[in-house]
This record gives sequence, C-alpha cells and structure tokens, in this order.
Amino acid sequence: MYKLVLFYEFDDIKRLKMAYTYFCFSDECGDYQPNMAKNQLSSHPFYIRTTLIINSNEWKFLNQRFRELRKKHKMPLGEIKWANLWSLRNYQKKGQEIPEKTGFKHLENIDYHHIINFIEESLSVINELKEKKIIVTYTKNTNTQSYSEKNILYFHLQEHMQRIEMELSKHENNLGVLFFDPVSTTKNELFREVYNNLYENGDFINKYSFIKDSLNIENSHHSVGIQLADFISGSFSALLKSCPEKDYSRGAKMFYDSVHPNLRRNEHSEIHGWGIREVPSCQTTRNWIKKHLKDYQPKLKTPIQ
Repeated sequence: MYKLVLFYEFDDIKRLKMAYTYFCFSDECGDYQPNMAKNQLSSHPFYIRTTLIINSNEWKFLNQRFRELRKKHKMPLGEIKWANLWSLRNYQKKGQEIPEKTGFKHLENIDYHHIINFIEESLSVINELKEKKIIVTYTKNTNTQSYSEKNILYFHLQEHMQRIEMELSKHENNLGVLFFDPVSTTKNELFREVYNNLYENGDFINKYSFIKDSLNIENSHHSVGIQLADFISGSFSALLKSCPEKDYSRGAKMFYDSVHPNLRRNEHSEIHGWGIREVPSCQTTRNWIKKHLKDYQPKLKTPIQ
C-alpha cells in the first residue's frame, strides 16, 4: 500500500512537470469602422491584432533583456508606442516642441532613429526565447465592410482565443493567461464582455479548457509583453502598408527578422490560417496577402511562404 502511494505521487509530480502556464500578450494597431470614408482609410487601411505567447518560465529572462536594452539605449520610463513614431519623426524634422497631450512628450529629446534601433533590438529578443508563438489577425479596411465595430472585435478575439486554445492543448494541464493593453474604459469593458461571452458560449470550441476564464488589462509601459505585442503589430502594419510609393522597408525587415520565424504554423509549416488570419474569412484577401508577403520579403536564400 505504501509503495502504491509513492508511485502515484511520483507519477503525479512527473505529469505536473510537463504542464506549463503561458502568458499571452495581445495588442491592437489601426482602427476599424463600418464603411470608412476615404480620409479614414488613408489613416487606417487595416485593423490588426497580434498575440505573443511565451512560457511563463521565460518571462523573467524576457523582462531582464528588455530592461537591459532600455538602459543601453537610454530609453526613459514611459510608453513607447509604434504608432507614435511617425508623429515623433515629423515633430523632430520640423524642430517643433511636442505638446504634452500627444502622450510622447517624454521622447522629445531622443532621436527617433535611436528609438527605432531600440524597437528593432527589442523585437529580436523574441528569437532568444525557447518557446514562443505569434498569432496575427487583420482586417483589410479597403474591402467594403458593413460589420459593426463590436462584431469585428468579436471576430478578432475569437480567432485568437481559438488558436491559443489549440496551441496549448498539446498537454492536458497547460494554461494560458491573456493580457490586453487598455484602450478606453468603454472598449476595455467591451473586450471583457466579448471574452467572457466567447469563453462561456464558444461556437467552434464548445468548451475552453486551456485558457483562463477572464481577461487581464495591463498598461503597456508597465509590461514588457504588451510592449512587444505593440511592436509586433507595428512591424506587421509596416509590411501591409508597403508599396512602391511608400518606404516601410525598415519595419517590414523587423517583421521578417523577428516575427515571421515565430508565427504559429501547422505540421507543413503553413502560416496562413494558423499564424496569420484575415478577418472576416475571405479567400481573395488571403490570396492578396500571400502575394504581398512574397513581393515585399527581403532577398533571402529560402523564399518565404
């Protein structure tokens, strides 16, 4: 009887050691409204959401490396968002003082080239992690869309939750904890409402067993994971916006160097539908992005899918 108890305890410990908790950091980029006007489309041709999944055991390493880079590049405390880079560049090129209301006054005396270098090095830390997966969803706003904003946000969150659930189901005791960047009080509550609704009443996945039952909202400047999710979204946005008339090559290079290698894939290394997903589902849009990825990939020995 004593031996049986010992064997059970040892087997139970071994089983638990195989299970992990994963942190899933998610952020958005761009905007969506139904039937957007031309000037809106010019500013926000895409709505993007990305999620970075890491093993919680590697969070301390990630946090330490990120803080080392902040110190190396003399980055101030406070938020560094990809979306502010273009505006910061314009202020600096014109030699204008940055107003407090912009939210990036604290970056006024740092050359924007230096900030870009910091972002690029920060993204490269993802490649140093042993376990990492990236999920990207996007809506091409140039398509005529009549869905409400709530529905589009619902679709995006659903795609991420489903893929995180499937990714973590490789072991029965894995658990994913989701973290979102705050947008506004109204939108934060909308995210929580949508998340809870999907969790309790999912369609494709009837019962979520591998992600926590509630969504966490945390400020990006307090969270290395949310900061990286913002940089991931920004680099993907740069790739999508790439065209002969506009040079987004630096951002696109960041995507290919640090995001594309870590996208979720199937057993045949296919990323479309697994790591990158158009929202709503549309074969024409998927064909477009497949071609776009090939057209704007760096000159590599092995072609990117």
